Amino acid sequence: MKKIYNPTDIQQKQGEELSKKLYRTISDQAKRLDDARSCVRSIGDLFNPGLQAQRRKFCEYCERLIFSDPVLYGRKTEELLWRKTFYDVISTAKKLKKKDYTKEEISNIQAYINSGVGFYHHIISKLQCQFNIKLKNIVDFEIIFDCDNEFAEGDSKSVEWAKQSVHQCLIYLGDLSRYKIEIYPNWEHTIATRYYLQAVSYKPEYGMPHNQMGTLAMSQNNFLGATYYYMRCLACKFPFEGTSNNLLSLFEKNAKFIEQFPTVDKEADCIVELGKSETIKQFLARFLLLIDIWYYNKKVTKVYSLCHQTYKNLEECLTFSKPVASESGENQSDVDSTETESHLSYLDDQTLFKIAVICLLTIAKLRETNSPQLSTLIAFTLSIYSQIIQNITNHIQEAVLNYPLPKESRPIKGHGILKDLMSGGKKKSNTKLRRRKALKIDSDEDSDLSDTENNIDYSSSDDSFISDAEDILVGSSDEDVDIIKVSDESVNEKSVPHLVTSKNVANESDESKTKDGVIKKVQRMNVNDMLEIIAEEGSLQSIKILNDWLRLDTEVIKLCGLNTKSLIRQIVYFINLININLNQQKMIGVNLKVSEIVKKDNQIPLSEDVVLKGLDMFKDTQKDFDWEYLSRKNITSKEETVIRMVKLMSFARVLRGVEETEVTFDETLSILTCKSDNSVEENGTTATAIMEELERQEEENGSAKSVITNGETKLAGAGGQISKMKHMGQLWLAAEVRTLETRVGDKPSLSPYLVLDADTLIKYTYMVKQLVYSRKFIVLIPAAVVSALDDLKKEKLEARDAIRWLESQFHRGNRFFRAQRQYERTPIPFIKYPKRRDKDMHAYIQIVECCYFFAEQQKGASNVVTLLIGNSAVLSNGENKEFSYVGLAQSVGIAIESIASFYGKWRKSKGNR
Repeated sequence: MKKIYNPTDIQQKQGEELSKKLYRTISDQAKRLDDARSCVRSIGDLFNPGLQAQRRKFCEYCERLIFSDPVLYGRKTEELLWRKTFYDVISTAKKLKKKDYTKEEISNIQAYINSGVGFYHHIISKLQCQFNIKLKNIVDFEIIFDCDNEFAEGDSKSVEWAKQSVHQCLIYLGDLSRYKIEIYPNWEHTIATRYYLQAVSYKPEYGMPHNQMGTLAMSQNNFLGATYYYMRCLACKFPFEGTSNNLLSLFEKNAKFIEQFPTVDKEADCIVELGKSETIKQFLARFLLLIDIWYYNKKVTKVYSLCHQTYKNLEECLTFSKPVASESGENQSDVDSTETESHLSYLDDQTLFKIAVICLLTIAKLRETNSPQLSTLIAFTLSIYSQIIQNITNHIQEAVLNYPLPKESRPIKGHGILKDLMSGGKKKSNTKLRRRKALKIDSDEDSDLSDTENNIDYSSSDDSFISDAEDILVGSSDEDVDIIKVSDESVNEKSVPHLVTSKNVANESDESKTKDGVIKKVQRMNVNDMLEIIAEEGSLQSIKILNDWLRLDTEVIKLCGLNTKSLIRQIVYFINLININLNQQKMIGVNLKVSEIVKKDNQIPLSEDVVLKGLDMFKDTQKDFDWEYLSRKNITSKEETVIRMVKLMSFARVLRGVEETEVTFDETLSILTCKSDNSVEENGTTATAIMEELERQEEENGSAKSVITNGETKLAGAGGQISKMKHMGQLWLAAEVRTLETRVGDKPSLSPYLVLDADTLIKYTYMVKQLVYSRKFIVLIPAAVVSALDDLKKEKLEARDAIRWLESQFHRGNRFFRAQRQYERTPIPFIKYPKRRDKDMHAYIQIVECCYFFAEQQKGASNVVTLLIGNSAVLSNGENKEFSYVGLAQSVGIAIESIASFYGKWRKSKGNR
């Protein structure tokens, strides 16, 4: 039987033999190039005509083999071509460099680099043509020729190799451009960065381009840029192997730089103030030191003190304005000569963006290991977020106040587009109606109420007081005595937002009037004028990516809503401030339809989204993006600002969807409102307060080691979301107690925390309500008390009333009155728990464990928690002769007192004010 030969198989075998023969030829040529290069004695010898001809022939052989057999030899030949033809030549030239390059040497090197740039442009063009690769909106150089595709329906492996080869060629182009900077040190890095960014955009899962950009940025912004790129590289699916060592080396250099900081002698007669540049350098160095500690999960003492110091440095740096060229005849050359010196005279938008991204990358790293330091990092990131929002808000307010208005300008009806963005959300809010009814009660007592309904209340701070006044009216008649007083308190509260600031405001009423005036003026301004003002704020990019992070981690938003409203109110006011009516007037230079942007909000990427393309932490927000939208529509920078504003305002839906924030939408006024507690927010339990509180603890304890250890121990025992966020809640708790102690500091006999038992809620409900409405204490209801009330509801009608009132209060949300959380209990030490405990004894021990948890958070402080008892027989131990209720509480430093006695002391102290 004859053997049948397949012509295709024969051709394939012949092709493989030719490829092997060509690869052997290329290997021989590579050895000859190495030998010739080892014999050169000057840079000029590297570029003699004979050696140049050998390289050209070597390139031709490599190109032929790459495109004839890309699957077997493509990757190896591509790397060999780059190393022997370009990399080795430039590296040898560096070694042969004596002191400075001569003009002839610079000319030879530059010409050779330019030839390499042209060669790789040619390779990319050929890859695109031959393998039908879509590179539109990826590369920004024009493809010279077009031809029929031979591999369009061919081997998928060949096409995949071709795509990877395009990515590698873009990196080579970036490297060649980087070599030019080494011979021209004063040149900008923009060309090299341009190629690297194209490589990132094409294949974001590979970290090599980020590593190369990190190398370029080593001399910029005191290692901040290099840190950013190295961390971006390590966050990729395929990071570069040497990046980890590069980052470690960078952090070591930064630590040495910090050691050179001059020590400040506070007792010296004269203290030298640092200049702007030095202040910014110190901030960046301290910030990178914190990232070093967190990223590698190091145990370092005084970390909270460092957080607070870094935060204060940032606050000062944000006050530095961008330098402006003089208008008094200063020529351009003079301005350019001082550009390098003034580079560190202010924090530009890109620097703030990199700071925000570095924080988010570090958060993602710590989440992988469930590090106990995660909560501290989140608190620090929120403090940066707060400062950036405050800085932008201040800039916009200042610009609006200084902007001239035409005399005939009037408020625009239907102001803002929030209504379109909020459609499809929750039911219509009755906040405005309730506010009007409550304010009407005292219309005859305060003449200022005449304009209240016309003013825009962005913080809705009065709602919390009005709601409580309504509860008083519905409650028992014994409380009618204090109705007018509560209503007066609500009227006197400012109806404008109290923004998070780190400085004390000398005149609160002046600030309120100013902010109220800003909003009214914004309503009268032309949309195009407001758009120009907002477009100047480049830091909006940082706010946008931080909003994206919070969208994906609503637990952080919940914690902000539960522990402090300061940041929530700040965000709400910011959104209302940029809520201009994009539909009302014709926008100059904007051809987009706002309605289309609102509908496609989740599909339109911005430039900052393109920069962060491929990051795992943003994969959920990026999954529906149409990455070609910006280029396909030819979006201008002004149009991109409009899209960014819509996205920033759409964050209101997230806030509104988290009940703990108590953010609602007033459809009549088309604004957001946030129910909050102004009486406490005067001091503000903010991230600043947290940093200050932790720094104070370190000074008292001498070390933060105990704080970290406690956090690790408690976090290890918890689970789920509570485990991740518990330590952060403890930080807020520490600052919260400090704030309350400040407010009742002149009355040392009153504890900031009050814990109630079931008898107190049943028998002395009116006293409990008065203590809650006073906003002078945090009233806690242990879980054991809720269970006891549930057991008593069938026997006692008062228990049912108490349960209904608790449900209404907990549903509404009030940071001064809340239930015990699952983890808020600490076992009582040095006691033997009874084996057989009756139901009442068991409930009482659980209550004391709750009290002990809060007392333990403030070690060293006295009279932090008071347990209020409704049954006086408990205090005399009349119902249990074998177990001392009072003794158990006092053994762990818990004050125990009847509510009637405590209420009397509080009323007496209130009357003496």
